[in-house]
Amino acid sequence: MKGLLPMTTEPTTEPTTEATVGTDDQPDTEFDTTRPGFDTSEALSTLDQLGELAWADPAELVLEVNTRTEVHLDPHFCASVRDRGVREPISVYRRDDGDGDGSSVLVVRKGQRRTLAALKAGLARVRVLVEPQTTTADTDTEPERARRTHDAERIIDQLTENQHRAGISDAEQVIAHQQLLGLGMSRAQIASTTRTPAKRVRQTTAVAGSARAIEVGARYDLDLVQMSVIAEFSDDDDAVAQLTETALQRPHQLAHAAQRLRDTRAERALCAALEDQLREDGVTVLGRDDGRHDTAMTLARLRPSGDDPSGTELTEDAHRDCPGHAATVTVRFDFDQGKTAHTLWVCTDPATHGHAERYDRPRSQTPAAPVGETDEQREAREDREREAAREARRTVIANNKAWESAQVVRRDWLRELFARKAAPKGAAIFVAAEFAQGDHDLRRAMESGNALASTLLGLGDAGGGYGYYSGRPNPIAEAARSSSAARATMLALALVLAAYEDGTTRDSWRNPTPSTRRYFAQLRDWGYALADVEQLVLTGDTTVDTTDVLQDPGDDVDVEQQAAPEGEEDSAAAALG
Repeated sequence: MKGLLPMTTEPTTEPTTEATVGTDDQPDTEFDTTRPGFDTSEALSTLDQLGELAWADPAELVLEVNTRTEVHLDPHFCASVRDRGVREPISVYRRDDGDGDGSSVLVVRKGQRRTLAALKAGLARVRVLVEPQTTTADTDTEPERARRTHDAERIIDQLTENQHRAGISDAEQVIAHQQLLGLGMSRAQIASTTRTPAKRVRQTTAVAGSARAIEVGARYDLDLVQMSVIAEFSDDDDAVAQLTETALQRPHQLAHAAQRLRDTRAERALCAALEDQLREDGVTVLGRDDGRHDTAMTLARLRPSGDDPSGTELTEDAHRDCPGHAATVTVRFDFDQGKTAHTLWVCTDPATHGHAERYDRPRSQTPAAPVGETDEQREAREDREREAAREARRTVIANNKAWESAQVVRRDWLRELFARKAAPKGAAIFVAAEFAQGDHDLRRAMESGNALASTLLGLGDAGGGYGYYSGRPNPIAEAARSSSAARATMLALALVLAAYEDGTTRDSWRNPTPSTRRYFAQLRDWGYALADVEQLVLTGDTTVDTTDVLQDPGDDVDVEQQAAPEGEEDSAAAALG
């Protein structure tokens, strides 16, 4: 047969082994020709059942009908075949070529992808296993039965080969790459020789440096992305436990959980230096787990005593000798400097140390006590009201922090969306409807040049100054003029989504505009996993779990407004005047 060479014609450096056969019910039998009683005819019969291992030209192989209707030949698979050949022999059988001269062709029974990849890679020959035909029907007297039997065997073979195939797990791939690193191979060499995408090798080798991530990944069968996140926090037991639980119970929320942990870690690092300096100066600093947070109050909300006029300021200098004098460090956002550590002076127990709230509550805002309420009942009611106010404040703190973290994840998702070749289904309809609606956020973005869209598209920074009156050409417009129709649709989508994204604030979770609701609903429909706080934009339910919220008295929640609550400025001015 043309193109078919016995394997013995191929020089090899591999050690030779004796052929073995076996079934599920019988042990393997070695063909030892020197043993007493060796039956040559029996051995030849068994070998005949095994088939023939040989070389064949892939261009001369005939593809049989296959249960796999779509063949995806990804570049890395083809490159691997080109580099290392087809390592697993292609299963073929002989079929009469119909010329009447007794010649035959090799028909591929199992190995369609390997055959096509070999052709695409330009291989001159591949390993094939020529299997004997097992049809028991007489093809001359019962051709239809023989055909049905042949087709059934083909379908069963092709199904079982693929549906029972177990791919290597991500944890196993990490361990394998770790071993290759240990053998002196670099990341680039691993990517090149194994034909694995470089980005994936960077992830596997990063995980390989964390024994904790490998252990957790193998135990719970986590994927590579999940193990990468755990590797990032492998030095924090609580974080690893939280991320593992999220990966198992709410995998779509893993990116959000990880980003919140990153932000918390960054804030703590930002505060640590200032906290250490305060302690060196002899100041009592309320740590994150200090129980005195429950009773502490900022000096900005206090006056020295109840005998002082409403509005009297309690300064840090005047409070230093108070037994409750302390400080807490919080993070503030500044448009010029970004996030900075800020010292907030507090009294740990103002009621015990004789202080009073800075402003008297106007009678109009003081609820009437229930008729017949005793002093004990009044105190209990006021305690409940204070706890409800603290709980509401913790909710705001929790949601504000969660919103900032979610924004990072959301914008990363938008970058990945805008990098795709084609816009998602329904994008053109969404863009047309939003331009027709002409909401404020969209109009403002168009007039200012929509710098965020340029940033998310990778075409410029957010301070690009591409506004209508700037005279500078907008890079998105330049890109659109030279793009395909599909890419132009994506650019138009980016303009709309970035406009609405730029219009969101930390207040959006409790006071969303109609355009913000449409924006988040569309992101959800296109596959973005909304964080819990982002879900509030659509549901309006502002109840969240605040168990793990840091209860710092000055935690970025309108501290200045707390010093003079809305509606009390007039009474304060009257007291001072």
